[in-house]
Amino acid sequence: MTLIVLMLGLFLLIYLKKPLLFSKKEFDYIFLGGYLILFTIYIINTSFYRIVSDEFFLIVTFIFMIPLFAKIFTVKPV
Repeated sequence: MTLIVLMLGLFLLIYLKKPLLFSKKEFDYIFLGGYLILFTIYIINTSFYRIVSDEFFLIVTFIFMIPLFAKIFTVKPV
């Protein structure tokens, strides 16, 4: 389930293209860096060493993706 949410987040980041989430570009870079760190921790957690439990990681993933989902649902279709 966590992988599906992370892949959905990656697809939504690609779908949004230019205006990511925030008005300042620095916040977008921080969000993108945090997303990549989250994805890296997921890969390490599932492949090599259990850092956190799967349920906790899913909750953190949902909390981290809330701004992305909010942005997608407020974008007007062209």
